[in-house]
Amino acid sequence: MPSERIQRQIDRLLDETEEAISNQEWDLVGERARSVLRLDPDNQDALSYLAAAERDATPAGDAVSPPAPTAAPEPEPDASRARLEQYIPKELLAKLEGARRTGASSGERRVVTMLFCDVTGSTSAAESLDPEEWSEIMNGAFEHLISPVYRYEGTVARLMGDAILAFFGAPIAHEDDPQRAVLAGLDIVEGIRSYQAEVKTRWGLDFGVRVGINTGLVVVGEVGSDLRVEYTAMGDAINLAARMEQTAQTGSVQISADTHDLIAPLFEFEGPESIQVKGKSEPVSAYRVLFEKAEPGSLRGFEGLSTPLVGRDSEISELRWVLERLQDGRGAVVCLMGEAGLGKSSLLNELQDEWHKIAGDEAPWIENRGVSYNTTRPYGLFSHGTQQSIGITDGDSIETVRAKIAAAPGNLPSDVKEKVVHAIGVLLALETASDGPQANGESAQRELYDAFHGAWRALAACSPTVIVMDDLHWADPASVQLMIDLFPLLEEVPLLLLCSFRPERQSPAWRVKQAAETEYPHIYTEVSLTALSDDDSERLFENLLGISEMPPRLQQSVLEKADGNPFFIEEFIRTLIDTGVITRDETGTSWRADTDVSEISIPENLLALLTSRIDRLEEDARRTLQLCSVIGRSFYHGVLEQISDTGIVLDRQLNSLQRAELIREAARVPELEYIFQHDLTREAAYNSILLRERREYHLRVGEAVEKLFNDRLEENAHLLAHHFHQGGDDERALKYSVL
Repeated sequence: MPSERIQRQIDRLLDETEEAISNQEWDLVGERARSVLRLDPDNQDALSYLAAAERDATPAGDAVSPPAPTAAPEPEPDASRARLEQYIPKELLAKLEGARRTGASSGERRVVTMLFCDVTGSTSAAESLDPEEWSEIMNGAFEHLISPVYRYEGTVARLMGDAILAFFGAPIAHEDDPQRAVLAGLDIVEGIRSYQAEVKTRWGLDFGVRVGINTGLVVVGEVGSDLRVEYTAMGDAINLAARMEQTAQTGSVQISADTHDLIAPLFEFEGPESIQVKGKSEPVSAYRVLFEKAEPGSLRGFEGLSTPLVGRDSEISELRWVLERLQDGRGAVVCLMGEAGLGKSSLLNELQDEWHKIAGDEAPWIENRGVSYNTTRPYGLFSHGTQQSIGITDGDSIETVRAKIAAAPGNLPSDVKEKVVHAIGVLLALETASDGPQANGESAQRELYDAFHGAWRALAACSPTVIVMDDLHWADPASVQLMIDLFPLLEEVPLLLLCSFRPERQSPAWRVKQAAETEYPHIYTEVSLTALSDDDSERLFENLLGISEMPPRLQQSVLEKADGNPFFIEEFIRTLIDTGVITRDETGTSWRADTDVSEISIPENLLALLTSRIDRLEEDARRTLQLCSVIGRSFYHGVLEQISDTGIVLDRQLNSLQRAELIREAARVPELEYIFQHDLTREAAYNSILLRERREYHLRVGEAVEKLFNDRLEENAHLLAHHFHQGGDDERALKYSVL
């Protein structure tokens, strides 16, 4: 470990290296990185920077396709910004600007899904055309490349002569970024077909596009001041994304195995195919995405693992009573609330079985599901659910819709089906006119209300009916308002509106709860899911694997990290299976665990879920959370105060974190102490901090503990040893380790 004086010199050189990266002065980057390596040959930051410098002029290295030789020069930043902003929905533009203001675009370690897309055949096409003509063609092409990225709230990080690089997960993280990236890629390939035909007719040119996608850990950070060049990424994962694009067939979307593992149940694929990648000793697997499944599988769970619902007997009993009242002709509205992973969907599956036991196998159970990327699409919840359940696509005519509904399973009378057809027709017509003046007109909204009022009444008149609104926290405001407008119908007919959502007060779904409990308390039931008890968590763990004996610490480690969340337990078990810690026995019917592990990394889908929640914080609250994460699961106010950045109003930020239910007060005496609600939240916040910043913060924590608890050093010796070791101060780390 370098001495303190040499470490300061290394830190200064690394700062200069990062400044050179932001200015894209790659010769200087290489020079500074080599200087660091002469002082510290194993410095990982310097090794990464040097690799980028040697790949020359872009963090993606030689993997990025060069611009076409005769392509028009890149526009000035202001022009590029304006060029991009014309494709950005205003809601996303506000989020991107907010991310910049809150510091989400500063240097961080993140799991990001990267999308490369380029125009194939551009070099030969550009050589045969005047540069002005080729520029006109590419300007038209960029519209088709860029718009789908923004539709799914990705960020275009770089425009190249004939290509784009986009990030999903930075600076705005979503829990389903890999899915969004693949959907954007499919939309690019499909959406550009009409433009290809136009170019063929006008210029006689054949060109296509290809998309490559990979998901992985990178270091992301600012390199400019506008949306075009604001973000860049460094790391091996971005090179693999570029390689996916380079080896993809024209007109296809090719993804890596890492991305495939995260979205496999949602799409149909071709492959895997082995791809050679520069710098890797073994070929990597690649998959070609064919299309989105009409009936997607579940991202939750692991093949071969299943368990009866655990720890929800009282909730099932209460909701069974609501179903029995529905069968007796009494309508109701139910709000089923719980944090992500607590088992809302599993409970809904159990309730569907209960409903069919009560009312028969043919009893109507109609499901609608909110989609995270449809939150700004008016009536998206109703439209998506209706289309999914009947197999309607965006291009279907009313005649096709009528035929599909007629062929749908169920014994509905023809007049009821006609009312359903009418409701869907009004909805589709309203969506088509969403940019026109009538979209928000009272007459159009009244027509939609009347259509759904008639359809729901007709359904309930045939048979008591359950309508499920799952993932309502992703509903658009227009859908929520339509639901509330239909509440009076529940007093009149046997119709149960079952709403399942996360308890997020800022989401439109919260209005459903407020309206139901204040205006319709006589037909309202609320069920809130909480974390499983320790006993139920152990039972779930053992039910999933069918084994009761585990190596020391392994089961305890999983259950402590999951903290009573069933989904988290399942995902950690999946990670242990993927890494070979848990394996099948010789018979292939049971599981066994022969290996103990001291540390289990957070599964990437859980990390994305937690990161997306952290990203919603304001800048100072977010930075405060990162500082808290360095101190530990629990932390004293006094220590945090000592290490906090100047200018942060600490108590205000701690109140914000408590309101967001990320931390809570643990004690007031002898010291004011806080604790993270979940240790996984702490780990996610900590993992986002750059390594060199972590060292600095650990040193500051150690020095703060020394200062504040000078009379209790022996009691805190284990903490001091940890923080000074992580901070690179070996002398003090050894001192407190001995103590």
